[in-house]
Amino acid sequence: FVYIWTMGGHTVEENKKMGVIFWLFLMIAIFWSGFEQAGSSLNLFAQRYTDRVVFGWELPASWLQAANPILIIVLSPVFAALWIGLARRNIELATPVKFAIGLIQLAAGFGVMAAASFYVVNGEQVLPTWLLLTYLLHTTGELCVSPVGLSAVTKLAPKRYLGQMMGTWFMGAALGNLIGGLIAGYFGADAVEDMPRMFMTIVWSIGGVGLLMAIFAKPIGKLMSGVR
Repeated sequence: FVYIWTMGGHTVEENKKMGVIFWLFLMIAIFWSGFEQAGSSLNLFAQRYTDRVVFGWELPASWLQAANPILIIVLSPVFAALWIGLARRNIELATPVKFAIGLIQLAAGFGVMAAASFYVVNGEQVLPTWLLLTYLLHTTGELCVSPVGLSAVTKLAPKRYLGQMMGTWFMGAALGNLIGGLIAGYFGADAVEDMPRMFMTIVWSIGGVGLLMAIFAKPIGKLMSGVR
């Protein structure tokens, strides 16, 4: 990325847009580092600390993983209509603003888990509704970030380097998965007492990045040179 950015022979405007792509790369890595814990720390939470018995039958913990894809199918047309409806009213949200909203919703989902973990520390099992609410917030956050980012990169990237820039975007997703796996490694069965603190650390970290994105949304938007 640095080689293409510095040695690609771009115009000043193209270099500014490339800088925005790198910023989005960092944001998507942070987002996926939290989101992809659905299959690790959150799934372990479902297995160990969630009451999954329904009329005498125990729901497999992994079945709760279906919440995100179901919500994606249900909510995608809603969000598509929302963005179009806002644009018709001249209230189109810029890409950095949508990223900020997505990151803050991700943090809010972990806030729900932090609250649920306080019950776990006291020796209780919690209802699956805590996880389902978390997955709802994470899914709405994903819909503000993932398709929006994909669209932005295709518009921001110089045409001759479009493939490489899309590769950079997905490299951000891969980095996020790696970080998420490292974080999930701390959620062991012997670290129950630390669970509220660990979840709150994620809340403050990702929420703080979301607020930072919101604060710098306007200057980042200027670098995008009209790309929405």
